[in-house]
This record gives sequence, structure tokens and C-alpha cells, in this order.
Amino acid sequence: MHPYIRITRPVNSVMSGFAVFIAGIIAGGYPFTYKVILASIVSIVACSGGMVINDYFDYDIDKINRKDRVLPMGEMNLKAAFFYAVFLFVFACFIAYFVNFKAFFICITASILMFLYAYKLKRMCFVGNILVGFLTSLTFLYGGAAVNKMEAVGMLFICSFLANISREIMKDIDDIKGDKEMGSSTLPIIYGEKKSLLISQIFLLSGMITTFLPYVYNIFGVQYLFMISVLNIFVFWTLYISKKNVSRAEKSLKIEMYGVLFVFFVSKIIDQIA
Repeated sequence: MHPYIRITRPVNSVMSGFAVFIAGIIAGGYPFTYKVILASIVSIVACSGGMVINDYFDYDIDKINRKDRVLPMGEMNLKAAFFYAVFLFVFACFIAYFVNFKAFFICITASILMFLYAYKLKRMCFVGNILVGFLTSLTFLYGGAAVNKMEAVGMLFICSFLANISREIMKDIDDIKGDKEMGSSTLPIIYGEKKSLLISQIFLLSGMITTFLPYVYNIFGVQYLFMISVLNIFVFWTLYISKKNVSRAEKSLKIEMYGVLFVFFVSKIIDQIA
């Protein structure tokens, strides 16, 4: 794969666009408008920019933790990576302008936050975890913004926000060796792996609880309750294995988070058909 594609983590970037697309349908229903497509493209391009700028500022850490990435392997120089990230951010905002003002404003704000996160905030204890949890979950609100119905995906945003904070803390635990050598002030470094894992588990448990709110508030029916209950069995298993293998739990949680999105989507389609 070409370095200019691989550095953007194409799978992650495309999945962010897919999340926006599904959120747009959940918020606005089917058939969807062309603005949902545009918003999805914005998310893919902006997320790609975030990945590149993150690798730019993480170059020294990645030489320890992620030696197989594009920059540590010398497949792209740092100056090229920086300007490539800026180009992707600007291009994403340009596309967002044609969605609506709300989408344009969110794109500019998110691009600035992604830059600040990679530059400084990710190494600040817990601040980075909260910010990346917010930015990742923002894809769902962005899908709602494309159809001017952000409130319709508010609960999905909350579920995702809590689960993403949990996952980011798990990633910090997994990366503790390289972070220590770089002098980062992550949660596991300051408070230890055991306490950090407990905090991560509390956020994940909170996220599990919030997934039942759409049923409690009669947004979705019994079919949603059944599907989300089955999915939460797997999330509970992830909660359990995090004590023994945090790296495996983090990867499992990522899949389960997309599972929640799928359950929301199917429930919306069922309600619309009914």
C-alpha cells in the first residue's frame, strides 16, 4: 500500500465516514440526501488528516512503540507529512462548506482540536482521553448535523463517548513503555495501571448502561432491547478480559462499538418500515 494512503489508516478513516453516513440515516431516515454523502466524505478526509498529524507529532514515540508505521520506516519525511495533514484538513473544510454552516463550523473546530490533540493535549493526563473520545463520537453528531437533526443521535453520541474514553485509557495502558520514555503524563503513568484500568472499566460499564436508554425513553422498541442486550454480553466479556489482556480487550471493544452503531441502524430501519 502506498505510504500516502497507509499513513491515513484508511480502514479507520473510512469507518469514520461510514459512522457519519449511518448516523445521518438514523437522524434523517431513508432515503437520505446528498448532504449525508458529502458529510461522510468530510469525515474520511478530516480523519485522515488527524491520523497523519498524529503520526507527525508521535514520530519519536512511534520509533519505540510503532516501528512499522510510515514515518519511522522512512517512507515519508516529516515535512511532507505535516503539509499533507494540513492539506487534508483544509480540503475537508472546503467540502464541509457545501453541506451546511453547522457542518462547516464543526469541521473547522474538529480539525483544530485534532491538531492540538496531536501537538500537546494527548500527553496531558486524562485530557487527551476525553478529547479523543469526544472527537471520535463527534462523527455521530456530524451525521445528524448533515440533516439538521443532531438531537436524534444524541444518545448514540453519549454511548460512544463513554466507551471511547474507556478504550483510550486501555490504549494508554498498552503503550505505557514508550510513553514513559517520552515523558508523557498519561493516566497509567501517573496513577498506575491498576487504577487506570478500574477507571476504564467504570467508563465502559457506564457506556453499557446508557445503551439501554433508547428503549427506556421509547425511542426504539423491543427489537432494540433484544439486540443491544445480546451485544452487551460481548461487551461484558470484554470488561472481564481487560483484567488479563488489555490489548485484546481494546481491540474487542472497537468491534463492539461498531456493533452498537449497527443495532441503532437496524432499529431505525425497522421502525421506519413499521
